[in-house]
Amino acid sequence: MAFPFKVPNPAKVGSRKLPDFAELSAICHLRSLKEAIQAVYPPGLELHILHDGSLIGDLFGIDLQEIREYETYFSGLVALAQASNFIRCHDFVVLQRLSKLDPTGSIEQLQLASERWLYERRGTDEWRRIFHKTLGMINLREFSTSQVVTLMSEGSLGQLSPGYANLQRRVLEAMVQYRLKDTIIHQFDPRPHRFQDAIHTTTQDRPGRLAIWLVRRGRSLLPWHGVGCLDSRGRAEVVHAADICEKDNCYAEFISGEKTPFVFRKLSDSAPGNRQDSKPLRISSKVSL
Repeated sequence: MAFPFKVPNPAKVGSRKLPDFAELSAICHLRSLKEAIQAVYPPGLELHILHDGSLIGDLFGIDLQEIREYETYFSGLVALAQASNFIRCHDFVVLQRLSKLDPTGSIEQLQLASERWLYERRGTDEWRRIFHKTLGMINLREFSTSQVVTLMSEGSLGQLSPGYANLQRRVLEAMVQYRLKDTIIHQFDPRPHRFQDAIHTTTQDRPGRLAIWLVRRGRSLLPWHGVGCLDSRGRAEVVHAADICEKDNCYAEFISGEKTPFVFRKLSDSAPGNRQDSKPLRISSKVSL
């Protein structure tokens, strides 16, 4: 379950809606993992990515067209990285249908349970953590990057200032609906039906699952929560847009014909005056990580 869409948060991903170098770096890292496995186990690795954007996108304010465009572009990056021979992409909702798993009859009951959870947990550390996480996922494109940074800081307390009452209502509703969708994922899960012999991987350390890093070991920021960047030593990383855009020691590079940056490059911190202008980027499938 991964790569749903670029989170619509300008402080995290800027104005980009399509995958960028962050996703490409993750694909290349997974390719390196496959090659390492092949060194000791010749059959190697077959990786199945389940896009869950069509399941959760609407509650965060993302329409289906944007989700499909993200998935199509992501598939193009898989091909570009020469990883199509071992990475397979699926739509979670489609797999549910193919597995004849229909949650429709349970929606009302699950909705009530989600609303009860919100009421009972309100004010707890768990509730504040989920409020902050949901705020970071919801569509905040109507706000400037600096406003979003302030909102995210306020949101860590589990609430927003009175001037953002409408946004707070959106976040609370999204919290309920995400819990509902998460329950649907687990109660109507096609993975045991479609991938009976698979190892369940995750980007979080959880019991019974294999946790993996997606770009760089020790860096847990997910590709769809940030922008792709090359540090001053040429190593790939994922960073928040607010921490790098418009900085004197970095510059953006674009894919020809695109209006939003595909990758940022950091210059040496000791030479901020050497900032280069943004320019078109020629992408090679052989990316150094």
